[in-house]
Amino acid sequence: MELNERKLKILQAIIKDYLTTAEPVGSRTISKNYNLGISPATIRNEMSDLEELGFIVQPHTSAGRIPSDKAYRLYVDTMLELQKAEFGKLVYLDQLLKSTGRIENLLKEIARLLAQETHYTTFVTTPQYRRAKVKNLQLIDLEEGKLLVVVVTDTNHIKNRTIRVDSRYDQTVLNRLSFQLNEQLYNLSLEEIGKERIESVKQATGEDQIVGKILDALFEIIHEVDDMDIYTSGTTNILHYPEFADLDKASALMRSIEERDVFKDILNTTFDLEDGKVKISIGDENELPDLKACSLITTSYHIHGERVGAIGIIGPKRMDYYNTVYSLRCLIKNMDELLNRL
Repeated sequence: MELNERKLKILQAIIKDYLTTAEPVGSRTISKNYNLGISPATIRNEMSDLEELGFIVQPHTSAGRIPSDKAYRLYVDTMLELQKAEFGKLVYLDQLLKSTGRIENLLKEIARLLAQETHYTTFVTTPQYRRAKVKNLQLIDLEEGKLLVVVVTDTNHIKNRTIRVDSRYDQTVLNRLSFQLNEQLYNLSLEEIGKERIESVKQATGEDQIVGKILDALFEIIHEVDDMDIYTSGTTNILHYPEFADLDKASALMRSIEERDVFKDILNTTFDLEDGKVKISIGDENELPDLKACSLITTSYHIHGERVGAIGIIGPKRMDYYNTVYSLRCLIKNMDELLNRL
């Protein structure tokens, strides 16, 4: 038995109806609502074959059928082949960059807007720079025994640390020291600031003790930038769908979403995708047991040609794949162009 054209038309009708209603679909519904030119009796027979082929299943309490993971996979693969690759410009991203300034705030706002647009749960990772470089370092006198170390990286991350020192330094002295440190450390990553460079910095400044503390603060900051964080939005959106009316199922899903390290591992797999591609994991294709009732769509974004972060969307298996994937691909294209200007 094979999936011929007639069976495919019926399957497409079942999927379309279920995506809209979340109700099991019967042969009468297909016959009444879809002009397939097929009698209800023939539809029933074909649906029986589709069930035998593993494309539809029968819920416990219904005479109708719902699509299986196998059916969703066929639908998604076909949809991606047909989807146009032309994407408009998202003007609001330019406005976001102007209003937020920092990349962390921009990514949080993108997660929020994507959740608002799709009505699903969204995830955005911060850039995972394996070689973040020093763009600028400034030392600021705070009070007796305290200095503020402010570091700007080549990716426009601005971080600071407070360090304790034995005596108070005049700001003029700190400005000179900042200048010397920038001369020695500009455009260097952690890997490039080795022991020889550290000794060179200490000799150039003549301030062994304070420079050691400054470099410790610098290393902490760069490590923090190199580490990946994850921003979530629309966490409760998915609970509005009838598939998650069961409190136990909903609670299990919420616990999984809170396991941030797990999602870091999932989103890291997007780094292997070709540029502009999306990965869609449906139902049992998800490794996490609590995501078996969901679909997960992920893709990556770039800065200056380097694949540095990922975006993910979680929704029910009957999610609006076409518009969700289109929105995500359009967002990524615009994000890449925008972030390259940082």
